[in-house]
Amino acid sequence: MPPSIGSLLIGSSQVETMKDWYRRAFGVTENEMGAFTFGSVQFFVEEHSEVSGPAKEPARVIVNLDVEDCRAIEAHLEQMGVTWVRKVEQMPFGLIGTVADPDGNYIQIIQWGASPEAHRDA
Repeated sequence: MPPSIGSLLIGSSQVETMKDWYRRAFGVTENEMGAFTFGSVQFFVEEHSEVSGPAKEPARVIVNLDVEDCRAIEAHLEQMGVTWVRKVEQMPFGLIGTVADPDGNYIQIIQWGASPEAHRDA
């Protein structure tokens, strides 16, 4: 049996700014270990001795978040004034959009199976 991904760690020199952004963007809170829980994956934002400043290659690792209502999250993120790397758009597999967190890391929101008929632009 192959191993499973139990957690992801994003290194940052501005941990509190990053954590606040994730709290506001996705309505998550830290668990007892200080990680956000996205499904079965723990997501840590921590200081790291080899990390400072913005992400140098933000597309190297992209965090994909499966969402139930991409358009609702899009509206919420718009109200926050996030930086869109890729506006939400219809693709054959569903809806997808990409935002940058405060360090410039790419976070994609994906609603698998969303059809154009169910999600017309307002």
